[in-house]
Amino acid sequence: MNFSNKAKPLLPLLALALSVALYALHFFAGGGREKLINDSDAYLFMARGGHLDAPYNVRLLGPFLAHLIASIFGISALAAFQILTPIALFGSLIMLRRLISERGGSVEFQSAVLLAFGCALAATFGYTPVMVDPLLLALTSLTLAALEKKQIIVAIAFATLGALTKEYGLLLALVTALIAYRNGKRRLALIGILVPGSVMLALLTGSNLSGPGLWDWQRFVSAMFGYHIHLFHFRGAADYLKILYMWSWSALWPIIVIAAGAVFFSLRNRLRMTDSQAAVAVMLLSMPLLLLGDWGRALLIVVPFAIVVSAAHPLAKDRSFALLLAVGGPATALARPFHSSLPPPRALTIAMIVVSVAASSMIAVRILKFVASKSGRRVDEGMDVRSPEVALP
Repeated sequence: MNFSNKAKPLLPLLALALSVALYALHFFAGGGREKLINDSDAYLFMARGGHLDAPYNVRLLGPFLAHLIASIFGISALAAFQILTPIALFGSLIMLRRLISERGGSVEFQSAVLLAFGCALAATFGYTPVMVDPLLLALTSLTLAALEKKQIIVAIAFATLGALTKEYGLLLALVTALIAYRNGKRRLALIGILVPGSVMLALLTGSNLSGPGLWDWQRFVSAMFGYHIHLFHFRGAADYLKILYMWSWSALWPIIVIAAGAVFFSLRNRLRMTDSQAAVAVMLLSMPLLLLGDWGRALLIVVPFAIVVSAAHPLAKDRSFALLLAVGGPATALARPFHSSLPPPRALTIAMIVVSVAASSMIAVRILKFVASKSGRRVDEGMDVRSPEVALP
C-alpha cells in the first residue's frame, strides 16, 4: 500500500466505494431484494403495526423507523428497511473512519479497516437487509463518537436508543456509565444506567413478564444456549467451521485481538486503562453472552470500540499489516456464498478461500511476533497518542 501523498486521501473513499459496490452486488444480483429470514419476517410484521413476544418486544426502534419511513414516502415496510440498512451501514463506516483519524490512525489503516469491515458488512446485509443489526452498529458508533467528545448526555441518549434496538444494546449504557464515572460525573453515570434500564424494564413489564412474557424470555434464553449445538448438527462439522471462520472476519477478528491485547497489557502491568480500553474490557466481559448466538452479527457492537483502541497501536502503523487486513477481509467476503442464478466460478471461490486463509495466517504470525518482541512486551508510548480533539484520556 505504497501510494503517493496525492493519492493517499483517496484510499478511504475507494475502500468505501468497493464496499458499496459489493453491497449492491449482493442486493441486486445475489437475491438480497427478496431474502427474508425469520427475524426479517418479525421486523416487517412489527413495522406494519404488529406486536410480538420476546425478544422482539424490546427491539422496537428499527421497525418504528421503517414504519416512519414507509409512512412519509408512501412505500412498503420492506422498501423502508432496504433504505434504512445501507444508510446505517455506510454511515457507520464514515463515522469510524473519522474516529480512526482522530486517534492518529494512518490513511492506510483507515482504508484497510473500511475495506475489510465494509466488505464483511456488505456480504452479510446486502443479502439480508431486513435486520436491525446495522442500526445498532450506527448507534454504537454514535455513542462512541459522543463519548470521545465527552458529551455524556448525548451518549446516554444514543445508548438508550441502542437498548431499544436490540437487547444487548444495554451494553452501551454500561460503557457510557463507566466512562462517566471514571471522569468524575457520577450523577450522569447513575442516569446512564437508570434511563436505559428503566425503559427496558417498562417494556418487559408491559409484556406481562409474570406470565407468558416470562416464559417467552426463558424460551429465548434456552434457545440461545442451544444455538451452536443445533447449528453444528444442522450444517455439519465442516460447514460449521466455515461459518465460524466467516463470522470471525465479520467481527474483524485481528482488530479485536489487538484491542484485547492492549487491555490485557494494562491489567498485567497494573496500569490505569484509558477510557476506551475500559470500554473494550466491558465488551470482553460480555463475550460469553454475545458468543451464544450468531456472533458474526452480535459482535458488531464490540468492533467500533476495538477499532478506536487499536488505531494507535504499533501494528496499525505497519503498512504490511494494513495490507494483509485489506486483503483478508474482502477475500473472505468474496469467498462467501453468492445466491444468484449464475453463481461465480468455483475457481474464484477457491482462490479467495486460499487468499483469505493465507492472510489470516500471516496476520496471526505478525501478532504473535509482536507479542514476543521487545516492542510487544513494552507497548509503544504512541499507543496513547491522539489529536487534541479526542476527549478520552
